[in-house]
Amino acid sequence: MKKYLIFILLASTVLLAKEQPAEVKKAFNEINKKLLSVKNFSAKFTVDINSIKGKVHQSGTFIQKPPYSFKRDMNMEAMGGIMNVREITVSDGKTGLQAECAPDGKVINASRWGEDSMEELFYAFLSKAYIIMLTDDTTNTYTSLQESTDFEKVTPKNGGFVFTGSVDAKSPKYLALLKIAATLGDAGISNYMPAKVKLVVDKHGIASKWIQYNLKNEPVVKVNLSNIKVNGPLKKNVFSFQPPKDIIVMDIGQALQRDRIHIKHPLLKKKAPEMKIKYLAGKKKTVKTGEQPIVLTFFASWSGNSRKYLGNIDKLYGKYNLRGVKFITITDETDTKKIKDFINDEKLTLPIYIDPDKKTIENYGVHVVPKSFIMDKNGIVVDVIEGNAPGTLSAVKQTIEKTLK
Repeated sequence: MKKYLIFILLASTVLLAKEQPAEVKKAFNEINKKLLSVKNFSAKFTVDINSIKGKVHQSGTFIQKPPYSFKRDMNMEAMGGIMNVREITVSDGKTGLQAECAPDGKVINASRWGEDSMEELFYAFLSKAYIIMLTDDTTNTYTSLQESTDFEKVTPKNGGFVFTGSVDAKSPKYLALLKIAATLGDAGISNYMPAKVKLVVDKHGIASKWIQYNLKNEPVVKVNLSNIKVNGPLKKNVFSFQPPKDIIVMDIGQALQRDRIHIKHPLLKKKAPEMKIKYLAGKKKTVKTGEQPIVLTFFASWSGNSRKYLGNIDKLYGKYNLRGVKFITITDETDTKKIKDFINDEKLTLPIYIDPDKKTIENYGVHVVPKSFIMDKNGIVVDVIEGNAPGTLSAVKQTIEKTLK
């Protein structure tokens, strides 16, 4: 197993040191321009996964109309047929519903997302689904993919592009999977850890094929879209689904409010580390903890959740900054013009800084944004809040009030 670990560490060091090739950047810029004209798309899909838990095959149809309207009707075969299910996920842009069905189509259970938790459905689905969807800002469709993958080569094909490269061996998802695969020794790492990747983008900018290969050059994940239709007529009520009357539908918005606002974190009830960051103008700044209450928020300008969340944090800044609470807001993005445009678009007034070497982000163990750490006057982390579920603003406000007592 050691030889594989050495390979992984060496690969990650080399890849992180490399800049994205100019031709790759140019290709993604061209794709972004193409995507601006995509009003909707539909396709048939297949997904084959060779996972530690066994082989999984998914197939079905997918339709999307950005920003949040989509429908996936999927059949899944897993564990040799033991876990065969049909799943229907729909969103009309304001409300969403997910139904799990038996292979014969009978609905077993269903969950509903209300308008307040709509983004939760979209981004939860986006992170778990293997189909590369169009995001709320279509030009950001491939952003997260580029952050976790080092694309090294691109070849034009049929008006689109074929990208090849390697998985970022230091990304949080990779490291989490590595821990599991390593328990199976050499076989686990060589069979289940993704290494090389291939992405095929069609002439419209839609990802028609996405393959991750293991160290033995065998597919670990293989996604294929066929019969892709762009900007075609959509049937009336295509983004709606009504579960049977005898099925109790769980309200996800309420569940998120109860369970997913305050999260567990290694820094809870501990002294928070100092922050070494930079002003947008480039000047370095060190923020020490333990001098006054602090609300530290990490965000990304491309994240729809971050945009709404920071608007709420900005309201709290206007109120509590005058009462001695320091607000520190950080991104690891380095394009200061893009950040300034984001600040102007959202009309933000709170201080925003950058963490170009990601040291502060690393020290605070941040893998998901938006995320806020709230510290008392002694520098102790008293709460960690993640996401933008209903009730988040109220939760931050209540914790701030506690630090001022």
